[in-house]
Amino acid sequence: MNKDESGFSLVEMLIVVGIIGLLAAIAIPLLRKAKNQADSGSAIATVRTLVSAERLYQLKNSKYTDLAGLVPEGTLDTTVQAGLKSGYVFSVTAVGASADQFTVNADPMDADTSLRHFFADETAVIRANVGAAADSTSAPL
Repeated sequence: MNKDESGFSLVEMLIVVGIIGLLAAIAIPLLRKAKNQADSGSAIATVRTLVSAERLYQLKNSKYTDLAGLVPEGTLDTTVQAGLKSGYVFSVTAVGASADQFTVNADPMDADTSLRHFFADETAVIRANVGAAADSTSAPL
């Protein structure tokens, strides 16, 4: 190589590309894990909000309702009204002969089996299960 030539050699470029690839291989899984944890935390907060909204509805109407019934009450933000938020799908169901019980479910939209699913009912205990839908027998948080 002459002293008049400037630039990078092919070997130098391959080393740089290899280093960038190595850094990406380390960073991307960590970023994905952090995003999943943030989405999970947001889902827990939303389940708490839905439980509170159900309690307020029950105090006013002497029964529980589903997600569509909670919307006119003004206790939910617009993203939760659609049943979707932070990568989770939320469902609220009034159950029992006189709608004296309810269930709230939060299930991830991603099919990743390492993600947590959440459940709550009129007891206000939030329960979680990894990889499958949570229910009243799942472990409490």
